[in-house]
Amino acid sequence: MKRLIQVFLTLLIVYSFDSIQAQSNNLGIKTVVIDPGHGGKDPGTLGTSRYKSAEKDIVLEVSLLLGNYIKEEFPEVNVIYTRETDKFIKLSERTRIANEAQSDLFLSIHCDAFRDKGVYGSTTYVMGLHKTTSNLNVAIRENSSILMEDNYNVNYEGFNPSEPESYIALSMYQSNHLNNSLLLASKIQNQFKNRVGRKDRGVKQAGFLVLSRATMPSVLIELGFLTNHKEEDFLNTKNGKIYMASAIFRAIKDYKTEMETVILETKTKSVDNHELFFSVQFLSSAFKKEFSIKEKEMIFEFNEGGQYKYTFGKVETLEEISVLKKKLISYGYNDFFTIAILNGQKISLSDALSILN
Repeated sequence: MKRLIQVFLTLLIVYSFDSIQAQSNNLGIKTVVIDPGHGGKDPGTLGTSRYKSAEKDIVLEVSLLLGNYIKEEFPEVNVIYTRETDKFIKLSERTRIANEAQSDLFLSIHCDAFRDKGVYGSTTYVMGLHKTTSNLNVAIRENSSILMEDNYNVNYEGFNPSEPESYIALSMYQSNHLNNSLLLASKIQNQFKNRVGRKDRGVKQAGFLVLSRATMPSVLIELGFLTNHKEEDFLNTKNGKIYMASAIFRAIKDYKTEMETVILETKTKSVDNHELFFSVQFLSSAFKKEFSIKEKEMIFEFNEGGQYKYTFGKVETLEEISVLKKKLISYGYNDFFTIAILNGQKISLSDALSILN
């Protein structure tokens, strides 16, 4: 277990760096990757067995409809599918496609199942540690696709989808884009509830392998329960698929509009007022601090979550950060990291690089 956690921590560092690189050249939504779950020898849930179609068939149709809606409304957006036919795709391959495309959004689409046939409704998940047994069970069911892959023990560093302990290590992937993932997920659920009239089962977190290594805002959508007769009937109709695909599209459209407006406003303010800079955070304290550092004018203080945070230096490029770090080391500080400040507030490095580009 210790070895598994070490591997995940190593991969986390790599994927976090890749995330910054992938997002630095993107302003707004330029590429969307749509991932129809399961496929080929992996049918997903079979529902009540009253239909020939399985989960893999329904989600593929909904995914293709969604992609078409995006292309029609936003021809400038590049839409990529992890599969466009009934074929088996490894979970790791799905994420690789999104990362290599430097996608701005990743949507994995599925259908749910439960032993109680009375359970119904739509859910959207983001990456995180499950808080309930039901969330864990959904993640276990979706992650079990790796058991159909050759050498899955090697490819996923010993991850076992049926062992709860594996999810502790997996939860260490704290996405740089969790807030944006939550925003998109809430918009999707809002559309399902208010525009399609589906039962809203909420936005939830769980450890999905297919989301864990994505370097962009990512969600996993459970359209509904194929084990519920009425919901299975609805999702097997043409209109049902159209309604669900349209709802997801409208959510993406709302998200796109909101994000691009924020980015444009932020970029304008930072360029006009020169309020974006990089610094090195070297101390966090519950109380105000005084320092013996000679260049006291280079120390900046701000409050975050009730804690006083102290940074050193104010530079316009990341290349200049190394000089600041050498000075901090000479003053006896060795525990520090680079941050970006915009209008007096800390922002992510990926957002700062996007603004500069």
